[in-house]
Amino acid sequence: MPRPLSLHLMVVCAAALIAVDAGAQTPPLAQGGRSAWVIYREVDAPESVLLAATELQRVLRLSTGTELPIVDAPASPMICLGDNAAARDASVSAEGLPRDGFRTRTVGGSLYITGADLRDGEVQWIGWTSRGTLYGVYDFLEDIVGARWLMPGEVGEDIPAHHRLLLPDLDVEEAPDFEIRVLQDIQDEPPEALGDPEIVRRWMHAQRLPCKQFDGWPMGWGHSWDDYITEAQLAEHPEWRAIPANTDRRWTPARHSAVKYCTTNPEMLEAFADGVMKRLEANPRQISASISPSDGGAFCTCEDCAPSIVQDPHGSPSFSPLILRFYDDIASLVNERFPERQLPGYVYYNYMYPPEQVVEMHPNVWLVFYGLRYYGWGLAKPTYAAEFEDVVRGWRRFSDNMVYGSYTIWMRSFNGAIIPPPRAILKMELPISHEAGYRGATMVGLAAWGTGAPTNYVLARQTWDADLDVDTTLDDWMQRAYGPGWESMRDLYSLVEARLTAWKEQESIEYRGEQYEINYAVIDSVYRPVLGEIERLYLDALAKAETDSQRERLEMFGANLIQLHHDMREAGMIEGGEGSHFYRTDEHYAAWLEQVSATLAIASQRYPIWHGEWSG
Repeated sequence: MPRPLSLHLMVVCAAALIAVDAGAQTPPLAQGGRSAWVIYREVDAPESVLLAATELQRVLRLSTGTELPIVDAPASPMICLGDNAAARDASVSAEGLPRDGFRTRTVGGSLYITGADLRDGEVQWIGWTSRGTLYGVYDFLEDIVGARWLMPGEVGEDIPAHHRLLLPDLDVEEAPDFEIRVLQDIQDEPPEALGDPEIVRRWMHAQRLPCKQFDGWPMGWGHSWDDYITEAQLAEHPEWRAIPANTDRRWTPARHSAVKYCTTNPEMLEAFADGVMKRLEANPRQISASISPSDGGAFCTCEDCAPSIVQDPHGSPSFSPLILRFYDDIASLVNERFPERQLPGYVYYNYMYPPEQVVEMHPNVWLVFYGLRYYGWGLAKPTYAAEFEDVVRGWRRFSDNMVYGSYTIWMRSFNGAIIPPPRAILKMELPISHEAGYRGATMVGLAAWGTGAPTNYVLARQTWDADLDVDTTLDDWMQRAYGPGWESMRDLYSLVEARLTAWKEQESIEYRGEQYEINYAVIDSVYRPVLGEIERLYLDALAKAETDSQRERLEMFGANLIQLHHDMREAGMIEGGEGSHFYRTDEHYAAWLEQVSATLAIASQRYPIWHGEWSG
């Protein structure tokens, strides 16, 4: 199991400051630019192990000024990487490790980092690779070297210098808390003009995360009802269509992607299952096929479906029993031909609350819980915060195969408005989901790295260690990112966090789409009154920056405020503003925006500040 951050820091201190017994028995990893150590890996090791060797060499060189040679045969003292004969001779192997797990152990004067690794050709299912040794190397570099990867790219690296680097006695075994780990909407497809398509992927490696852009989804669980039954079939069988509430007519939506079915119709179920099986047959390397409903409501309320409709805790109709019954029916049919494949389905929208009566689910069904009412900081609302744990645990009664999905810390923000790390929510979502026994976490991060980096950092690390100390992790991030001005930046984030929390607390618990928008009303009430204080705190931090990296990170943050200042002036929310650090003339702003849009600093979309719900 992952160790708490405090213990990680204790190990770093032990390595950096004192010569423990193992250090006395073996030479330092580096001292005065010299080292007796080598890095050994098999020449034909999996690609991720080869990458682990070069990353270990690179970071140790940057930290100590010493380049440890990478060798093709075991030597002494060595850092041995991967599950190879030399490691097994030292009684260090990957046997019994779960996917992505690793062991790090000092034996006989050498260091062994051995993980559960798969070669590219050994990955049976798309999105299900394993890189344990690579993740063990990053864990070692964090603990022993004290390195951090705060955001993508060279600007995000924080690698302390060591004149003398000692190796303590190590005996570590770790594996992720969630076997499925997804962090998305963080520009993992970076702007083409950046010229580095893998910049975010490398950061994700350092956080022990796969990258869906390159590795693929471990499971597909998106809206899918229009994937399996054709419009021609529906034209032939209009009785398969749903009869929604307040009408006795079958519903024909304007778009096929919004289709809803009568999920108790046996012929429709057979046709749907046949479509799923054709999809699985055509994609033999995909472990799953989504059976999630199309987005929105309008589910069937016919006399056969109506008995499975109940009330949710807030008195609204809940279709959870109906959807669960549908999932189980489809899984039973598909299982006859594809018993090893998995069928994920949302529990979401007006089927996001678990019913009181437990429905026994087919073991091939995965339930992916997205709490729509919690989107856009909804868990800052006391009513929703109070119910959250019961809802999460309630769903766990229905399946051992649970995935927690979240748009909760995300809000739609295209104008540079700061979305701070919501500490209370971060301490709630993944710790409770992990404790409840969820197997996966799919989190939506923040695309604007200039202001969203600390939130993305915590989310990434929580998918590995759900119980990490959020406050300590954020403070460590701020100190390393911003240097002497970190307290001003912490105060800036806290100021916006308190105001955005207060805005959400007064908001109705009745769900409306605009509740996850950073629109005119939110900017006017949350940001505009404290824009001067935000600028003061930012400039104080900028004035205290000591290194180029600290200044560059702060300038990435400031880019969002330049965008916000411009868009607020354009919307008539600021008069003049020429005296502000963030002021740009329209001509200067247009040229500046072209440049900054080729970076990760801001969200790439450019829209005027809008009223109500964003319409695209």
